[in-house]
Amino acid sequence: MSDTDRAGWGRWPFRRRGRGAHSETESPAVRTQPSSGPVPGPSPAPPSPSPDRTAAEGELEGLGSYRITHHEGEDGIPVMNVKLSLTPSGMTRMRLGHLATEHGPHHPEVVRLSFELAEQLRQEGEFEESEEVFRWVLAERRADLGPAHSDTLAAEAALASLLRDRGRPEDAERLRRSVFAQREATLGPDHPDTLTALGDLALVVLALGRHEEAERLARTALERRTRVLGPEHEDTLGSRNTLAGVLRARGTLQEAGALYLSVLRDAERLLGRNSELTLTARINHAAVQHHLGHVAEAARSMRDAVRQSVKIKGAGHPDTLSAHATLGAMLQALGKVDEAAAELRAAVVGMERLHGPDHPDVLKYRTSLAATFFNAGRHAQAEEECRLVVAGYERLYGTADPRTAQARENLRMVRAARG
Repeated sequence: MSDTDRAGWGRWPFRRRGRGAHSETESPAVRTQPSSGPVPGPSPAPPSPSPDRTAAEGELEGLGSYRITHHEGEDGIPVMNVKLSLTPSGMTRMRLGHLATEHGPHHPEVVRLSFELAEQLRQEGEFEESEEVFRWVLAERRADLGPAHSDTLAAEAALASLLRDRGRPEDAERLRRSVFAQREATLGPDHPDTLTALGDLALVVLALGRHEEAERLARTALERRTRVLGPEHEDTLGSRNTLAGVLRARGTLQEAGALYLSVLRDAERLLGRNSELTLTARINHAAVQHHLGHVAEAARSMRDAVRQSVKIKGAGHPDTLSAHATLGAMLQALGKVDEAAAELRAAVVGMERLHGPDHPDVLKYRTSLAATFFNAGRHAQAEEECRLVVAGYERLYGTADPRTAQARENLRMVRAARG
C-alpha cells in the first residue's frame, strides 16, 4: 500500500506528553572557563562549593523534562549540570524518530516499536494517545499482514483491553468477537490462543452486565481447557479463576468463594506460593470473604497478599497498590481508621508517582480515602481529598461527565456535614 493510500491514517500520532515514571540521566558537569588568564601570585585557599541554583527547568514535549543547575566550583569556575528525565515513552519516541527517518513511517520495525509505545502510554495513563497509536498500528498491520495475522490480532486484542479499561465495553466487545472469530477460523476451536480469546470475550461480556452469557462463555472456555490441557494446567486454573469472577459478579458468592479457594490451593501446590496466579486467587478469595462478612479473616489474608505482591511484583507495581487499597477498605470496615487511611494513602501516592494525579485509579483510591475520613467524622480531611478528586475528574473527563457530577455531589455532602 502506498503512502497516498495511507494518508488518512496519519503518520505520527505521537504528540502529547507522557506522564510516566522517569529515567533520569545527568550530564557531566560543564565547567565554564574564565576569559582572563591566571592571576600571578600565591594561590588562595579554595572556597567551599556554593549550593546548586536552578538556572532553568521545563518540559520536553513528548519526552519528559529537563533541569539545569549551576554552582561555583572550588576554583571559582562556574559548573553547570543538565539533568534529563525521560519517560519510557519518551525514550521510545526518540528511537522511533530515528527509525522513521531511516526507514520511513511504515517500516515493520517502526510499526512494532509503535505498538510498544502504545503499551507504555497506557501504563503512563495517557489513554487517549495510547488508543490513537493502537488504532494506527492496527490499521498498518491489517493493511500489510492481513486481518488474521497473529500480530494484527495482538494489536486488536490490546486495543480491546484499553477500550474496556476506558469504560467502553461495547467497542471492546466488537474487537474481542473479531479476534475470537479469527482465532477459531484459523487455529480451530480448541487451540490455546482461541481459548484465550474466548476467555477475554467472557470478561468483556461480563463488563457489559450480561452475566448469563458471560457464565456460559466462561464455562465453555474452562471445559475446553480442561479437556485439551488437563485440569491442572496453569491456563485451566486461570479459566477457573475467570469463572469464579463471573459467579462473584452474579452474586453467587458462596460458589465463587469456594472456586477461588480451590484455585488458590491448586495454584500454590502446582505453581508455588510466589506465582502470580496464586497471588491473584488469594486477593480474589479475600475480597469474597469480605463481602460474605468474614472481614477480619479477609483482612488477614489481604495483609499476606500485600506482602506477597511486594515480594513478587515490587512495592510500586499497580497490582500491589491495588492490594493496598483493598486492604484499606477492609480495615475501614473493621473501624481501624488510621490503618485504613495509611493503606489507601500508599495506594494514592504510589499510583500518582506512576501515572500522575489524574489517573482513574488515583482518583478512585482518593475517593475511598475521602470516604474513610468522612465515615470517621474527619470532615476537613475528607473535603480536601474530595476537592482533589473533583479537580481531577474535571481535567480527565470534563465538567459534564457523570463521574465528575458524582464527585461534585460527594464534595457537596462533605461540606454540608461540616456545617
